[in-house]
Amino acid sequence: MQFKFFVCNFICFASDFIYMQTTMKQSLKIFLGEILNNDEIKLMNRSFDVIGDIAVIEIPPELEAKKKEIGKAILNFKHIKVVAAKAGIFEGEYRTRKLEIVAGENRKETIYTEFGCRYLLNIEEVYFSERLGNERIRISQQVKEGEKILAMFAGVGPYPILIARMKKRENKNVEIYAIELNPVGYKYMVENVRINKVNIKCILGDVKTETPKLGLKFDRIIMPLPKDAENFLDTALNAINDRGIIHYYGFSDNTKIFAEEVKKQCENFGYGAEISDVVACGAYCPKIGRVCVDLKINKK
Repeated sequence: MQFKFFVCNFICFASDFIYMQTTMKQSLKIFLGEILNNDEIKLMNRSFDVIGDIAVIEIPPELEAKKKEIGKAILNFKHIKVVAAKAGIFEGEYRTRKLEIVAGENRKETIYTEFGCRYLLNIEEVYFSERLGNERIRISQQVKEGEKILAMFAGVGPYPILIARMKKRENKNVEIYAIELNPVGYKYMVENVRINKVNIKCILGDVKTETPKLGLKFDRIIMPLPKDAENFLDTALNAINDRGIIHYYGFSDNTKIFAEEVKKQCENFGYGAEISDVVACGAYCPKIGRVCVDLKINKK
């Protein structure tokens, strides 16, 4: 019954996300039609991200002078209370980016809800992607009774919290550890664990130093750091049980080649690896996508 509940939740989430993106793009043209001409609307002919009640938009340089008017138009969307314009790219060791409030309430903190879980976060001070919800549920559904799980680069806790909450509903016992480097992200993760009433051992620090300190072997390790995951693969391999699963994220223009490259890296570290799944999970830039490779590790 619980499995059916989450499958239904996943289908509804995916359908709602696609519908929301399509509807927003259509409505955006209508709302902007009063302040922009047709050529200018084409420059804005894209949907935007919504995290909680905050819309995150990208303003083309040609429309910089009209950003406040654009922001006010987007406030016409139901439930949007804040409009923030991207003022930079994700960068630095904490993967954060600058944002400028262009309309609505002057705040960057919100509560995002996904699959019944609630996440408090500041969208400028922590990394968070609402576009990975399908990945979070996909991995959560794989977790079995008695697993010991490590969530690396845990952020505000979306992967470990969803797993913990889902297994709690299913009356399955799991043991979860989550490591986050960003002190602000760690603070929010601790609070989100409290909000969602789950049991997770939250750790502040660098994955490379904190993982060995635990002195544990894990049945499943999640590595959602696509830009730099290769720098931590050896740490994950040293902490995985024989036949354990590593969910390894990266960027690539060819999922098959990427998966084979990751498998080869494992072999170079002295571990056997079976590719159990390769999942394309979003675009990074033109022709480059985010990829997750699920690896079953064999200790030689």
